[in-house]
Parts: sequence; structure tokens; C-alpha cells
Amino acid sequence: MKIWIDTDIGDDIDDALALLLAMASPELEIAGVSTVFGAVDKRAQIAKALLAMGGYEHVPVYAGCVKPVKQRAVFYEKVDGARVPKTYLPEVFSRYAYAHGAVEALRDALLASDDGLTVVTIGALTNIARLLGKYPQAAKKIKRLHIMGTAVGLNLNEFNITCDPEAAAVVLNSAIQKKVVGLDVTFQCTLSDAQRERLFACSSECVKTVMEMSRRWSHGMVLHDPLALASAFTQEFLTFVPGNLFVCRKGKYARGKCVDLTDFNWRVPPREDLSTASKVDAKKFTDFYVERICAFDRKIRG
Repeated sequence: MKIWIDTDIGDDIDDALALLLAMASPELEIAGVSTVFGAVDKRAQIAKALLAMGGYEHVPVYAGCVKPVKQRAVFYEKVDGARVPKTYLPEVFSRYAYAHGAVEALRDALLASDDGLTVVTIGALTNIARLLGKYPQAAKKIKRLHIMGTAVGLNLNEFNITCDPEAAAVVLNSAIQKKVVGLDVTFQCTLSDAQRERLFACSSECVKTVMEMSRRWSHGMVLHDPLALASAFTQEFLTFVPGNLFVCRKGKYARGKCVDLTDFNWRVPPREDLSTASKVDAKKFTDFYVERICAFDRKIRG
């Protein structure tokens, strides 16, 4: 399966953990990676570095949209392309080169593909919304979107949606087939101390670098983004149900929250092009994740 990964790698460690899983999964062929939101250049350096360390130096990486469609601050913090991401290691990442023009690069990759691409979004949806607006014919070649975002069953503003509610509304209302994996299930996939120790014992440059990044994150390892990525190539861990998601775009505190309009209050019919994750076998997935990354570590050590 050919996939494109759109990511805000560099803060929460889960983006880097997802990129590890993509490299470790023989089911996937990574066609490209694009970065989004804020410090997209440094995010692109991180992605390019990890890909090179993992033996995927041929995969192109493109910096994408810095600012959301409308808002200029998220949770009172200004969206600034110059801000250094929390897990950025300058002595490691600064020497890696990348390209610009993520939206156009994704357009070209889609148009050049014979049967389209599966796109995994693990950041704000700005790049995808721009693609839909500027290049609708190319967007039609997206086979399916696998979106990490929303927190329908929790009283939370999930970050990826809150970063750009306008873009999220455009994407979720599009006719593209979509599978949405929210915090309702991803928070259940937290690595145990023993599982983290196994990853910290890995010795390849690639995995060791991600583990060093995780020290800077220092908020544990929750597999939000890896779970969304896994949904692109296996149905083994998640149960999906039809949904119809509405993105709140008004209100100081409501902006970015999502409501599933199929619930017993609103009773709106589900969309034919959208499903949301409702259950996860968390133990099975976290065990799978650690085993696959450890096997990848052994492989790239040779």
C-alpha cells in the first residue's frame, strides 16, 4: 500500500513513533512525508533525518503550511514558524535537507499515481484542506484518509483539530473516504514501563534518536498517531462505526471540539464516507507496536 504521511512531528513524541512504525511495516510503501503547522522547516528536518537513519533516505520530505486557515494562536500561543519544536535536537537534525511546497508535492504524487494514495494525517488538516481547495481533481485520487483527531467522547479540545478548525471542517465534510481515530481510543494505548524499557534498549541510530526525543517530551508514550497509522494497513486492533462529525468553529472554548451528530440527541444520519474508531484492543496493539519496532531495530543494525 502506498501512503503519504502528513505530520506535525517535533512536539508530542507520537509522530516520531508513528514514522518508526511506517518504516517498520512491510505492508507500506512511503511515497512522501509533508509537515504542517508552525515550525514546518524544523519538522521537515526531523522527518528527513529519521527516514535517512532508518534506511529510507529516498523518501521525499516537504515543508507545508505554517499557519492555519484563519486563526493565528492556539491555546493562547501564537502560531510561529520560528518556534523550535520541543523534541528538536539541533546537533542531530540541522544538517538534513528537505524541500518546500508540500501541497503541490502531494498533488503531483497523487496525479502521478496509477491508483491513488492513502493519506495518513497526524497533525493539523491545513495541508489537506489547501489541496482540496486548490487541486480538487488531484484530491479525488486520495483513496482514503486516516485521520488522527477528535475527542468526541471526552470533554477535550483535541490538538490536531483545534489547531485549524476551519481546515478540519473542510476535510471532514469532503467526499473522500475517511477513518477517524480519536483520543477516545488512543489514550488507552499507553506504553507500560516495561514496554518503554524495551524501546530504550534498542541500539540503532534511528530508534535511539526517537527515544532521546522522547526524553525531551517527558510526558510518557501514548500511541495516538501510531494507532491511526496502523488503521491504514490492518483492521486487527480497531472497531469503527459510521459517524457524522461537526467541528465547532465558534466560542472561545468550544472552537475545535467535535460533535458526532449521529448520537441520540441529534440523530443525524451517518455519512457514507466517514467512520470513527469506537473500540481498541489496547494490549494487543501496544504489544504489536513494541515487537515491530524492536524487529525493525534489529534489521537496520544489520
